[in-house]
Amino acid sequence: MLFLSFNLLLFSLLACLAENHLHQAIRYSEAAIMADDGKTISKHSEIAKIHALLVQNQKNISSADRIHMAVGIVSLDQAIEKGKYEADDSARKAARTAMFHFKEVRQ
Repeated sequence: MLFLSFNLLLFSLLACLAENHLHQAIRYSEAAIMADDGKTISKHSEIAKIHALLVQNQKNISSADRIHMAVGIVSLDQAIEKGKYEADDSARKAARTAMFHFKEVRQ
């Protein structure tokens, strides 16, 4: 019984950690969308990507959620690159796409 309780606690903890990183990925993607310049878009997108990668590495997410995470991460890569070249509108669009995919994981 103790072993079962420990496993349930561990599973719950892992789910909370994944949710927290997902929340942070969404939060920083939103910050990238709202940023005033390409460098800031790129910076927020880099932080969002770190959190997104941590979510993607969790074992307890579905294959559909993994696809959303992968597409979101690719979009963040685009936001980072476009932001570095001061292509602000394109960078924001890529960050918006990432945010959309990350929000799909939450549902």
